[in-house]
Amino acid sequence: PSPTYSMLTEMSGFEKPALQVSPKAPSDSSILFRVTLNESTLLCGRPTGAILGARLKREDRTTSFAVIQVLSSALVMFQSIENPDGTGSKTLHVSVDNASSLVNTEFERVSPSQAPPMIGPTGAEFRVVYATENLGCVVSQDISLDCEGVKICVTPNDFAIMCNISKSMIDRLKEISSPRQNDTVSEKDNKVPFSDDSARHLSSIIRYQKKGTGIATSIRIEIHAVSFVLLKAYKSHLGSPEFLDFCLSELKGRYEGCMSALSGETTAQFSVNFYNADAADWEYSMEPVELIVELDQMPNELMLNFSAKSMIQFNLTGLLLRELADMKFDFNQDRRTGDK
Repeated sequence: PSPTYSMLTEMSGFEKPALQVSPKAPSDSSILFRVTLNESTLLCGRPTGAILGARLKREDRTTSFAVIQVLSSALVMFQSIENPDGTGSKTLHVSVDNASSLVNTEFERVSPSQAPPMIGPTGAEFRVVYATENLGCVVSQDISLDCEGVKICVTPNDFAIMCNISKSMIDRLKEISSPRQNDTVSEKDNKVPFSDDSARHLSSIIRYQKKGTGIATSIRIEIHAVSFVLLKAYKSHLGSPEFLDFCLSELKGRYEGCMSALSGETTAQFSVNFYNADAADWEYSMEPVELIVELDQMPNELMLNFSAKSMIQFNLTGLLLRELADMKFDFNQDRRTGDK
C-alpha cells in the first residue's frame, strides 16, 4: 500500500492589509501575510484497524503498520517591502512551538498526556531575508535557524520506522511536485537503482547547476542542545531501559558565499554517555570534546575538514561492549516481528 498522511489543524490570524495606491509614481508598498496553526496534527504511515482488515489480508504482510504523529503549533509570516528607489526586501519567518513526535499503531491523534513523545517537545525559528533591487530582483539572501533543546528517546526499531516512513513520504511528495512526464519508454523500463539515485542526489550537493545559485548568501545555524537517547529493545515494567545518550550542545555554524560556493565552519560540544544499570548512573563512554567541521564548497568540488580541539577519549568497559553486542540493530525488521 501507498503511504498516506493526514493533517488536522486550526488556522487563524490571517492578515493581508489593503494596499493604498497613490496616483503618484513611484511609491513604496508592503504586503504582510500571516498564518497561525494552533495544535496542528500530522499523521503519516500505514494505519491498522478493523476497516482495513479485509484489504490487509490481500496485501504484503511484511509491510510496517506504524504511524508517525507530529504535533506542533506554528506561525508563518511573509512580508514584502518595496521602496520608491526600487530597492526592497522579502522576509519569510516560520516559528514552531511545542513540536513533538511519536510512533503509534493507530491512525488517530494521541495526546501527549496519554503517551510521552519520543521526540520533543521543542521549538525552532527559521527566517529567510531577501534583499531586492530593480523592483523585486533578489541580490542577496540571509538564512538563519535557531533551535531550542530537543530530546529524542527511541529504540533502534522505532528510529528505523521513523526514517523509512519519512523517506517514503518525501519521495511521494517529490513525485507529486515534479512528475517525470518526459521519460521515454526505455528510461521507464530501465529505472535507476536506489543506490544510483542516491548518488545522483549527493552529486547535486557538490555540483550546483540551478538558476540563482550565484546570489550572495549568508547562513547561520544555532542549536542549543540535542540529546539522542538510544533505548534497549526490550521493555520492563518501567518501560524501555536507557542505553546510550549522544549529547550535542552549543552547535553554531556560519557560512558565507553563494549556494554554489559556500565556506565556513560549524562547532559543537559532543559526548556519549552510557547508562550503567549496575551502578544506576550515567558514565562517559566518550569524554566531552569540541568538534569543528570546516566546509569549503565550489561548483565542482566539496571539501570537508573534521577536527577536534582536544584528544578524543573513549571509555569502553566490558559491560558496555557486552550490552552493545546484545542490542538489536536490525533496522529492516518489522515492528510486528519484535512483538511475536
